[in-house]
Order: sequence, then structure tokens, then C-alpha cells
Amino acid sequence: MREFSTPITVGVPLTGNLTDDVVTNAREAPEAVAFRRRVDAAWVDVTADTFLAEVRAVAKGLIAAGIE
Repeated sequence: MREFSTPITVGVPLTGNLTDDVVTNAREAPEAVAFRRRVDAAWVDVTADTFLAEVRAVAKGLIAAGIE
């Protein structure tokens, strides 16, 4: 298998985590469409606020299952 790599072209913050952008997007533009997902035969908009609620629900489930 071939492997490729490229040098990083953006700065990476030393603090924070992946959810920071999700929270920021929901705070700044809660009704903005973050992405679309296929449900049955249709594409459904998912707003930034809805996505944040889903992320939080998954996090709570993981914590309840003992995964931290």
C-alpha cells in the first residue's frame, strides 16, 4: 500500500478540542444548516443547534456507559 503525506498548512491550536467548533457554530448561527443527511429517500437539513444537541446526547450516553 502506498502512503502519502503533506506538510501541515494551518496552525493547530494547543488547547481546545473537536467540540469547540460545534459549540461556536451553534452559538453564532444556531439556525444555519451545518450539513444535510439522507433520511429514507430525502436529504434533511441539520442545523448547527440541532447538531450540538445530538453531540451532547451522544456524549451523555458515552459517559453513562462509563466511557470518558
